Amino acid sequence: MIVDIIGKGPVKEEGDISHIAFRTDIDGLNMKEASDLPFKSTTDHAHMCGHDGHMTMLMTFAAFL
Repeated sequence: MIVDIIGKGPVKEEGDISHIAFRTDIDGLNMKEASDLPFKSTTDHAHMCGHDGHMTMLMTFAAFL
């Protein structure tokens, strides 16, 4: 997702800010999930790094903008 925001603030002595990046990952790791939970991964790739939280924060920020 790319969002362009046109600012209206004052120009700073050090110059305009041309880009600000907000990034998050949503991917799986190449490892089996050792769990008996009903929602565990059924492939050799598991979602184990908190990416759900990262993506939630980024999408909330995008909705705010």
